[in-house]
Amino acid sequence: MLDPTPFDDHLRSVDIMNIHRIEVQGAGFTVPGVIIEPKSPKGAAVISHGYGGCKEEQLGLAWRVAEAGLVALAIDLRGHGEHQLSLDQNVQDDVEAAIRHCRKYGKVVAIGHSIGGRLSLISSADHAIAISPPLDPTYSDKTQETLRKLRHNKVRSDDNNWVFEILRKMPLWKDEGKGYMIIYGSRDVPEIVRSCDALMQNGGNVVRIEDALHGDTYLMNVTYMNVAKQLEAWFGYD
Repeated sequence: MLDPTPFDDHLRSVDIMNIHRIEVQGAGFTVPGVIIEPKSPKGAAVISHGYGGCKEEQLGLAWRVAEAGLVALAIDLRGHGEHQLSLDQNVQDDVEAAIRHCRKYGKVVAIGHSIGGRLSLISSADHAIAISPPLDPTYSDKTQETLRKLRHNKVRSDDNNWVFEILRKMPLWKDEGKGYMIIYGSRDVPEIVRSCDALMQNGGNVVRIEDALHGDTYLMNVTYMNVAKQLEAWFGYD
């Protein structure tokens, strides 16, 4: 676990060259995004939201990533925000299209919250940071019902069980040597707490944030600081 101390003040002075909307081209679809470009980027980050979220939710995190010297591309996954497709089993294609787009900047890290974190971990990116990722393939009836009540109204899907089918069929993530970091809250979804606790106890690169809930782990300053420290380890600073 990285020491979550504030990163150097000079990171906050990175010049931001541009911020604008973008449509990333996939195979027969487009992925809406907002891209933040610092001058002389040393790499790029694709940032994905959770179930019921959108790219706008992740712009605070994207800004902090851009301050660290990376191009930050926050995207809408299908079924969310401005994406024209409904949520389906091919949601990983959205992340991969964004990663391909960002390869022109150098190494790419995938960063995501909740299902976006799970997608990031199994992506083709060089590194991955997963915030509150659902690592297990199945979830209790209580967890499913809570998600349906709180988030399903923000998702375009033909079936309110789609997300659980997607998680069940999604390839299991295994630590195969690609650099990763996982951040989760002590008051996160019970299945997430259990799986992340176990991974941390086995020596994984895992950060537990005390008193954090599933819906606010990506908004906390301690998260931003740990992300910045990890990006420094992977990409370095000038």
